[in-house]
Amino acid sequence: MALNWVQYIILAVACAVSVMTTAHAQAYPKSQIKLIIPYPPGGATDRLGRQLAMGLGKRFGQILIVENRAGATGSIGIIATVNAPPDGHTIVLGTGGTIAVDAVFEKLPYNPARDLVAVAPVASIPFVIVVNSAFPPRTISELIALAKREPGKINFASSGTGAPAHLTIEYLMALANIKMVHIPYKGATPAYNDVAGGQVQLLASDVASALPLIQGGHLRPLAVSSAERVALLPNVPTVAESGLPGYEMGNWFGIFAPVKTPAEIVALLSKAINATVQEAEFKRGIEMLSAVSMVMTKPEFDRYIASETTRRVDLIKANNIVVER
Repeated sequence: MALNWVQYIILAVACAVSVMTTAHAQAYPKSQIKLIIPYPPGGATDRLGRQLAMGLGKRFGQILIVENRAGATGSIGIIATVNAPPDGHTIVLGTGGTIAVDAVFEKLPYNPARDLVAVAPVASIPFVIVVNSAFPPRTISELIALAKREPGKINFASSGTGAPAHLTIEYLMALANIKMVHIPYKGATPAYNDVAGGQVQLLASDVASALPLIQGGHLRPLAVSSAERVALLPNVPTVAESGLPGYEMGNWFGIFAPVKTPAEIVALLSKAINATVQEAEFKRGIEMLSAVSMVMTKPEFDRYIASETTRRVDLIKANNIVVER
């Protein structure tokens, strides 16, 4: 069937756009890619980000620059990304704290949903709820029972208000209908020290950080916050197993870019990240973090972020939690 002149024009434009898009994607990366990690070196976020950088570097045939931009509970690194050229050469490892929780702040100079584009998830890390070794409860059920008998007398620590570890305990309290007192610290180390020393009764921690203190007898694990048990603590039940069906909380990590980054570059990055996190080398590299690779299409990741943002913001508002940055 012959094409009329309008159809010829439409076809020609479509072909031109296709060629331009392909050329744009093939030219990427034009220079080194910088991965911003919005936390200090050595922590779980940093270790996870560096493992991803190694895998992506092999795929792109270059060494990725890893830059730690810590401060303001992750906000400094996010701001640096938002202000970077939107060309796919600056990306950031966002977390459930820096992306989902930041949605409650009206005074921040950015909004994650407005100023960043989600590229792909990387992994999730569960928490383990631990208590001082001398604290009587040995299960979540016993902790809940004690909290109901003595409301407001049990203290729990965290590395900061609104942090994923803080919300892990807040979610537990909400489902169990109990009240414990939050003691926020400026960083994880003093929080661990005070729980191990008995000044505070419990906290939620990523497994890798808590494991040495558990093995040393300073902390006792009650349950893990994931839907399934973790390999490093196979005898520790989940919170859901311990009497709160449906409970699941933790931290998740994903790659984000400035919002005007071209769609074809975002798609290329998304494909590369999804492939990298499924590699055996990457999975071995994150085993000691008890991290689990996450693979989603971009639309699936967008929906996941929206759901997680709603869940965490609703928890903060329902419990009148004052979060500062």
